[in-house]
Amino acid sequence: MASGFMSFISSVSACLRATLCVIPLGLWANELPEWQVDAHYASRVVFRGIEQAGPSAQGEVKFTRENFSVGWQASQPLKRRAIRLANLHLAYDWQSASGFNLEISMVNRWFSGVPSDEVHRALEIGLAAIFSPIEGFTPSVMYSHDASLCADTAQVGVARSIALTQLGTFIELAAVAGLVSGDNWRPGALGTQRHDNYGYWGGSAQVPYRIGLHTTVAVGVHYADTTGRSALNGPFGRANQHNLWITCGVNLDF
Repeated sequence: MASGFMSFISSVSACLRATLCVIPLGLWANELPEWQVDAHYASRVVFRGIEQAGPSAQGEVKFTRENFSVGWQASQPLKRRAIRLANLHLAYDWQSASGFNLEISMVNRWFSGVPSDEVHRALEIGLAAIFSPIEGFTPSVMYSHDASLCADTAQVGVARSIALTQLGTFIELAAVAGLVSGDNWRPGALGTQRHDNYGYWGGSAQVPYRIGLHTTVAVGVHYADTTGRSALNGPFGRANQHNLWITCGVNLDF
């Protein structure tokens, strides 16, 4: 298991290094990029309403320079014979004078340990818009297309931060709902392509707490569910409903 995981991580790391090498030097000015390193525990790994793995250790490295960001994330389940995940995320963010944010992104995901090797990777291009707050609530919309799985996703969301004055921090609340349509959810499966449509929704509450100049700890509780998903033809993952999980971890920024 260890050797397979190291091979999995090595291939992802090689892709990250290659990506960094082709980034135009003109993107960098005299200042160094801002770095973030995140490590946390998740009692479940859930993506768009579907549980993909059980208890897992997750890590992320991300750097940002002006409007451009690159991030690499990996998830290692704590149980044997579970699905391992990793992704490389590239994004460009544009902000208008009125506070409207528009982000275009590309995410390449790798999967290891999917039953019957039905899915190995997925490449998704997305466009997201975050609007100016309305009475404290920040709405957002997102559309993405996955070229590997022939899938389209449309999502709406809303977020709000509430100050916890006595604790010297705040609570971050978020809710999302989306619709997904895919024509080839299991590229490696035998037979015809697997087509499925489903809806998902969920919410989260997280409390970050600053404990140093560059260190933040955070705990969160999350919920997600789906409707209309086919366990046979839809995206891989467990058939659980009413997914409820917690996260806790530390973030370093410098």
